[in-house]
Amino acid sequence: MKKFKACALAAAVALALTACGSRGNAPTTANNGDGSATSAVQKADSTRDEPRIEFSMTDIDGKEVNVTDEFAKHKVTVIDFWASWCGPCMQEMPNLVRIYGKYKDKGLGIVGVSLDEDKSQWTEAVSSMGMVWTQLSDLQGWNNSAAQKYGIQAIPFTVVVDSTGKVLDAGLRGEQLETGIAKLLGDK
Repeated sequence: MKKFKACALAAAVALALTACGSRGNAPTTANNGDGSATSAVQKADSTRDEPRIEFSMTDIDGKEVNVTDEFAKHKVTVIDFWASWCGPCMQEMPNLVRIYGKYKDKGLGIVGVSLDEDKSQWTEAVSSMGMVWTQLSDLQGWNNSAAQKYGIQAIPFTVVVDSTGKVLDAGLRGEQLETGIAKLLGDK
């Protein structure tokens, strides 16, 4: 089962289509030479059986937030890597807003990680799109520390984690994301 989850995660990363890529590139993964691929999200913490996400970053109000504290508040959390200048991100955002509204009372949390460099553009997008969940950024663009740590090379990109930060899935958008969230929260 662990091998299946790892393969599914690699496939999700490898198949992330229609995204804003760093320097115009499509998302990439490391080829293991055996036809499989490995992402940095998969290798998030090689000291444990399952990959986990752990980082701290400043929120929209300037407060330092440890994401593991955010994850602990919810059964399932979607980490959404995005930016205000990314057309596909802005197209996907109404879907995230809708999913959050539908599932927040059933245990869903979202943590937005913006790859913006301009704080006013970031905060304006958050406000205008109705993103009422935790928003983080170090305003370093593609050099965002979390994006670098987990090998995020194209946005929008989502990582779904449990309350401990264990990676459950990645690269889901639209209907696939909602279906996955519904299943994880037992709301088929």
